[in-house]
Amino acid sequence: MTRKAKWIVSFLVALIGVVLVFSVMYRFTIGHTENQKEKLVEQAMMRLTDESPNVKVGQGELFNGTEAYVVFPEEDGKSIWFVPLNDKLEIEQREIDEVEATDVCARSVEETGGQLVSCKIGFDERALIEVVTKANATYTYSYYTLQTGEFIRRVQLTDQM
Repeated sequence: MTRKAKWIVSFLVALIGVVLVFSVMYRFTIGHTENQKEKLVEQAMMRLTDESPNVKVGQGELFNGTEAYVVFPEEDGKSIWFVPLNDKLEIEQREIDEVEATDVCARSVEETGGQLVSCKIGFDERALIEVVTKANATYTYSYYTLQTGEFIRRVQLTDQM
């Protein structure tokens, strides 16, 4: 084997090693967290189907407020089901006919500036819409009521090094 071939083989082995190391790191950090979230959503779906078997809902999304809830939109789009991960808390259903979440998110982006990071429906002592925007190193969390779209509060976090 020539010297050039040895360098190429060494480079390829090192590249494969780096890919494997980062794949394992991903699996034990982000991948593990995503798997845990999926399991929690599945458990909440089972609880919802056990307690309300006739309800047809879409894909659930985990929301961490004061208590962790999985939020399921009903297929007809007229209501939302909040399934708490704590089995002692009751499942709640809220109507959403009056508010369009995308309009509330667009209004919030106009008010705070920056770019939209996320817009999701959750439950933190009441049904709400959480809008997260980012401008430079500042993240702005804005909260609105789900039923009427009224402003509740705004929190800004700045990432300074």
